Amino acid sequence: MVLASVIGGAVACALVSGAHALWSVNGVEATSSMLVGDVSFAANPEADTTQATYSSAGEAVDVTLPGTALITVLDQTGIAPDPVIWRFQARGFGQGITGIDFDVAVTSQVATDGTVIDISDGFAGENTLLSFSTIKVYPAAAGGDCSAVPDTPEDADGENVHVYDGDAHELQAAGAYADGETVQDWCVAMNYNLDPDGTYLNTVSATGAGEDGSELTALTEWTSAIGFPPSLNALGEYVNSAESTGTGQDGTETSGSSLWSSVIYPDPSNEPDIVISLDPAVTNVNPDVETGDTFVKN
Repeated sequence: MVLASVIGGAVACALVSGAHALWSVNGVEATSSMLVGDVSFAANPEADTTQATYSSAGEAVDVTLPGTALITVLDQTGIAPDPVIWRFQARGFGQGITGIDFDVAVTSQVATDGTVIDISDGFAGENTLLSFSTIKVYPAAAGGDCSAVPDTPEDADGENVHVYDGDAHELQAAGAYADGETVQDWCVAMNYNLDPDGTYLNTVSATGAGEDGSELTALTEWTSAIGFPPSLNALGEYVNSAESTGTGQDGTETSGSSLWSSVIYPDPSNEPDIVISLDPAVTNVNPDVETGDTFVKN
């Protein structure tokens, strides 16, 4: 495994053991300056560090939200249910005078047959469950709490994907290395976009008569929103029919028929996976060193 070591504003490379990253050199020669820092960045789904993907040269790393996780929104009930939550982690460090920022983006859907659908514009592939849903990607609060789901942006135009605080998000401040990895929890809140079938008005009135013959009347009204369970678009309605004819002992004949229909829905288990990309960059306490994957000697 290769390790990038920042030396006085340049980068030197050495072969070492451990899950560290190689930040590119681009021809910069190492000097005899004092070693001031190493850098590392990785991401993994939920809390499973065995699936951590490390950036080897400052390139973006991906975590995959399984389609099987998204289809759990089909179990939501009610008009405004709590979202389904999925989590991932960003982890890394910058030793010495370095730090780590990263960008977060939802880039694509990957179907079971390997087809890749670009959703970097926020709109899901047609007729996928995501196209009928909304996911929100945002940093967790203290202790990994995902309960504070952000509001949908006012300027949203029907996008299925929203990322919050995903630009140049700080993992570790430059010069703030604390003898180990910094780990950040991120949340993905998933909701099916359920529109109520309709709002129904209910009215109740009551009238009472007093001993003196007077009458009192009270009236109250309330509304109920009714919605169908979440689902993909129906493939179609299929009509079934049955007929039967019978002859009695006296020779008379009788017949009967019946019709019924069935609505068929697609299998949601083929829902594409969703790729979330995390692109790291090295920061520096030296204002003359630009944030990025490459350090150049000043």
